[in-house]
Amino acid sequence: MSKKGIKASNSRPGDKNTRPPAERPAPPVSPGTPNFLWFGAGFAALAFLLYANTLGHQYVLDDPLAISEHAYVKQGLGGIPELLTHHYRAGTEGANASALLYRPLSLITFAIEWSLAPDSPFLGHLMNVVWYALTVALLFAALRRVFRGYHWIWAAGTVLLFTVHPLHTEVVANIKSRDEILNVFFSVAALYSWARWLEIPAPRWILASLGCYFLALMSKESAVTLLPVFPLVGWYFFGKTARTSAGHGLLFALPVALFLMLRAVVLAKTPALFEVSEMDNPIVAAQGFGERSATAFMVLWKYFQLLVFPHPLVSDYSYRHLAVVGWGNWQALAGLGLYGAMFVFAVRGMARRQPLAFCIAAFLCAIVLYSQLLLVIGTLLGERLMYMPSLWFCAGAAWLLWRLSGLDLKNMAASAEFPPIKQVQASVALLLLIVVFFGLKTVSRNPEWKTNLDLFITDSAKAPQSVRLHNGIGSESYNQYLKATDLSAEAKEALLVQIEEHSTAAIAIRPNPVSYLNLGNAAISRQQYAEAIRHYEEALKQAPKYGLARINIGRTYAAWGQVEGKVNRNLPKAAELLEKAIEYGMNDAETYLNLGAAYGLMGQSEKAITQFEQAAVLAPQNKTIWKNLGVAYRAMGNVAKAEECERKAQ
Repeated sequence: MSKKGIKASNSRPGDKNTRPPAERPAPPVSPGTPNFLWFGAGFAALAFLLYANTLGHQYVLDDPLAISEHAYVKQGLGGIPELLTHHYRAGTEGANASALLYRPLSLITFAIEWSLAPDSPFLGHLMNVVWYALTVALLFAALRRVFRGYHWIWAAGTVLLFTVHPLHTEVVANIKSRDEILNVFFSVAALYSWARWLEIPAPRWILASLGCYFLALMSKESAVTLLPVFPLVGWYFFGKTARTSAGHGLLFALPVALFLMLRAVVLAKTPALFEVSEMDNPIVAAQGFGERSATAFMVLWKYFQLLVFPHPLVSDYSYRHLAVVGWGNWQALAGLGLYGAMFVFAVRGMARRQPLAFCIAAFLCAIVLYSQLLLVIGTLLGERLMYMPSLWFCAGAAWLLWRLSGLDLKNMAASAEFPPIKQVQASVALLLLIVVFFGLKTVSRNPEWKTNLDLFITDSAKAPQSVRLHNGIGSESYNQYLKATDLSAEAKEALLVQIEEHSTAAIAIRPNPVSYLNLGNAAISRQQYAEAIRHYEEALKQAPKYGLARINIGRTYAAWGQVEGKVNRNLPKAAELLEKAIEYGMNDAETYLNLGAAYGLMGQSEKAITQFEQAAVLAPQNKTIWKNLGVAYRAMGNVAKAEECERKAQ
């Protein structure tokens, strides 16, 4: 160190020429230096334009469970304390499958939006697009800092690829995936603040980084995979020693520990009812570690395949679009070879601080939770799960693209100007080709997410072996049938045929209760009561605790009983069917009234009185019940009771 440097470092705070590092004036900007604020704004504008065609979409997939059917979200601002102290779907009836998840931050944003515009898919989609646009703008600022010592075009290429990547369509077009968006947004904010602290160790930057990282964890638990990335940034780009980098990792273990303690306290109040089914994640049916590991590497191969060439895109990869495989499967072997090579490259490149090795290491950290190797998650493969891993994939891809032109990005770091176009024309041409393809794919994929029926019909053609997609078409078609007020008879019949075709297709792949329920719904819509009950009973055989099937059996018996009594005048049959309806839980006033009327018309006044009295308990303001009860008492010779009932009827 020079004497001048020593003297400067020992200067007293009062010296005129001494300023804290953060207050030193910025170096002069050369005329060729780009305005990076405009770059960030341009990336944000591109992101918004790419997803502008999602703003008219409805709630799809799990959106209702997270928003319109979530009791705490619908309380608006008043529901925020409940969201902070309950599991992810605690406010949704029957959503115990999410009892192991604690992601309050996205739900809080939904509650705020509900307080501003209740039941508004438009606002939800708008905010998803805005958050995405803000993320890519912040990402450019963060990567310029993180990739310290390298030319800014590496960060620019990364953000451009990330912005247009079609694998993000599920994240942005599905409002529920706000948890993914917020996770990455706050993770990027944490990286930005971390890089600022590594440059200038001011307390505000480390506090901001730790705070943002905690918010990322509160958005989605998978943010824990970012924990190793913080020390890796210091090692690769800021020249920190291994010991110092490890110490930095301990700093970020603090928000992780705080989050895990908070999560444990909240989830301790909830019984562990979560169980992964084969229909959701076929890997649970794997026989031993051999099949499980082979299937895991097959899935990892498919993830990489979708990152490189995102086609076709499907909203569901459950049974039986993907199935368990053994080590004889070429994709499993390809996955093992690919990820094994990446791991070796990352380890060998760490000592040399190779930038591509950093990208691979960060990518492996981000994807490990979704590999099925450490733990079995609720789905075998999901495009939304690649949102964070795709960031590091795009960083590696951008590095390789610029290296294609022979650019030495490290030695060019001192220059803020764009490299000579002749030198980078091959890389620029390839980058633009990828951007155009990805952009068109994104824009064309978005409309398929407009409604559940649009999504399921489109994706079922790409994944004809998916039981869930077939069932989704059946269920959504029935919902449309029920809501349809202006459809022609032909259009309604077409919906019923659609239900039957896709439910039958699903059963051919694997018999399941939902398909039989949908077939029963189609049958009862045609007033084929015996056929409907047969399907509902089959659904109960498949799933004895399937409450909806049991309820529908009761409703079918009740409707069938009315037809036999009021239309066919077959009173004994009507009474038999209505009794069965009550056995299956139809404890409503109308069913008891109809059953009482059937017994009364058959001259069984004592039985009629029993049913009418039960109906009166359930609906004491119903005049018809009291009139019929009065008639039954008169038939029994109890004039006083009859007159009392007649007075109540008046």
